[in-house]
Amino acid sequence: MIKVKVPQLMKEKGYNATDLMRKANIAYGTAYRLSKGEAEAISFEVLESLCRLFDARIEDVLEYVPEG
Repeated sequence: MIKVKVPQLMKEKGYNATDLMRKANIAYGTAYRLSKGEAEAISFEVLESLCRLFDARIEDVLEYVPEG
């Protein structure tokens, strides 16, 4: 399973879904799902925007968690 760590990054910056949408230049629906940690897929373009916005590496945004 891939865990989305965007909610934690947003909390550190004090961002909400609208802030994420505007600052990362992504669609509101995408920003909302990411803010809830509920995204099922993410494009490389969005991932790059998130890394740039949070000055983070990919592993700071996503985490692989083995099931079971």
